[in-house]
Amino acid sequence: MNIKVSDLDHRKGEPLPFRLTLDADELKRRHQEIRGLTPVEASGEAAKLGNLYYVKGEMKSDVDFVCARCLKPFTRHTAVPFAETFASADSAEGEDEESDILPLEGDEIELDPLLQEDFLLAMPAFPLCEEDCKGLCPTCGVNRNEQACGCKNERIDPRLAGLADFFKDSK
Repeated sequence: MNIKVSDLDHRKGEPLPFRLTLDADELKRRHQEIRGLTPVEASGEAAKLGNLYYVKGEMKSDVDFVCARCLKPFTRHTAVPFAETFASADSAEGEDEESDILPLEGDEIELDPLLQEDFLLAMPAFPLCEEDCKGLCPTCGVNRNEQACGCKNERIDPRLAGLADFFKDSK
């Protein structure tokens, strides 16, 4: 979806509401941890204040992940806020490279790529079903969230294994 800058200029600071749906297949393709998601609904408003154009709102979707620790599939409702600021190319020339103000290219603000990027950046790199997920036992593979196992998971670095024998003799 594109918002015409001229529409915002004529509104004299009054916000222009918008709603759009992002391409779920494209988002799923671009993030390896997303297993599925409902259509991403974005709603917000755009306005011009002074020489700057503001776009803000929120995106909502239900996202399917697989837990990075226990491999259990889970769904999480996600609400991602977004806010972007634009300036026309001639007024943005004095801005430094680290500024959060984006230059306008042409006479429209193209929302889809910006919102896709904001949504993907809000997704976890290592999704967890629960913050305190215990994961799988590395020895027997049991899900330690569901049951305990009696495995000893002490691994001694082979380079230091000789020290274990040293301490046994001193007891």
